[in-house]
Amino acid sequence: MTKSIFVTGATGLVGKNTVDELLRQGYHVTGLARSDASEKALKDNGCEVIRGDLKDIEALKKGAAESDGVIHLGFVHNFADFETCALIDRAAIDAMLSALKGTDRPFISIGGTLGVSEGDGKPNDEDSPYVDLPGFGLRFETERRVLAYASKGVRTISLRLPPTVHGKGDVNGFIPILIAAAEKAGYSFYIPESKNVWSAVNVEDCASLLVLALKKGKAGKAYHAVGEPGVPLKVIGEAIGRKHNLPTKSISYEEAKKLLGFFTDMTLLGETSLSEKTQKELGWKPTHATLVEDIAEFY
Repeated sequence: MTKSIFVTGATGLVGKNTVDELLRQGYHVTGLARSDASEKALKDNGCEVIRGDLKDIEALKKGAAESDGVIHLGFVHNFADFETCALIDRAAIDAMLSALKGTDRPFISIGGTLGVSEGDGKPNDEDSPYVDLPGFGLRFETERRVLAYASKGVRTISLRLPPTVHGKGDVNGFIPILIAAAEKAGYSFYIPESKNVWSAVNVEDCASLLVLALKKGKAGKAYHAVGEPGVPLKVIGEAIGRKHNLPTKSISYEEAKKLLGFFTDMTLLGETSLSEKTQKELGWKPTHATLVEDIAEFY
């Protein structure tokens, strides 16, 4: 029997690639669509559609209740009011989990490796705790709430994404933000006093991991979608410079703040994240292009 999966954020970068992978593997997909354009894109791809957004509690409950599993990828990306976005996300998750309670069906939500730490500059992994970072606490607490639902008869899983999920079609991620700032400034740049690395994953590798987690992920566990443990920000800046024919230089935090605004502080949170446990347990092996290769190809 073909399994039906409800996907929020189904037309975003990760969502579209995940839907394509689900369809390739024979799943039936129902996507949440908040616009005519999203509805058309999903239907053209052979998916069913439920109209609504992340504030539409009844639509979310319906999608979850009528599915054999949920992959929750939707999020309101308004970083200027991150707390409100995180609360909307939590309410949406609570609604879907309430519809799945006692079913033992899978529910996958998205977390982040940024803010996970072993301390003392050591790489973090799937068992590392979150640290207290201003503005991130709500999202971290939501992950804990999701995983705790494993005791209520839902196979809850958190897939932590690195700061950069890259590949064809990425127009809203961190790399496009850096590129826009570089083009405005007339040079690409990096901040030397940052921790100087970001972990990364190719979007196609991420999509394949999401489907593996759907099939094989264990209840109450977090997994890391990390293809590259740590790409130096200097290397990222140089790759952007080469692609856009711009010089690359080191700049101060104050200079970066003028170019990046609030996003500057996120660049200072660089971290090295590992995914060996995820790869071993789920049989996942990243095989697609690296971040630098994708910058050269798609950005």
